Amino acid sequence: MITTSKEKKVSPDDTTISKKICRPNVFAGTVVGVSGNKLVMANKEGKQYSHTLADDAQFTCDGTICKAAELTSGTKIRVTTKQNDRRVAIGIEALDTNAEFGKCCS
Repeated sequence: MITTSKEKKVSPDDTTISKKICRPNVFAGTVVGVSGNKLVMANKEGKQYSHTLADDAQFTCDGTICKAAELTSGTKIRVTTKQNDRRVAIGIEALDTNAEFGKCCS
């Protein structure tokens, strides 16, 4: 699709359009379980991963601040880990009512 403006033509392939940068420390999947400061998630292939929840980890459930205890098995999540340690989760976004995330790299 090409949009014409008075100044120039812009297309999706135009290099001036900012592109989403893949973040290697973001993972999408579903909750398997939460116990204490441990989160177990599964990716779309069903492989399970365990993350330690950082003391200051931030949780959102459908865009609202929530707590780890509110994450239920099977809920879609996107986990952000520390840049230098993929085992430590610093942010968890859970989607229940609108279970569609944007594309995630990992």
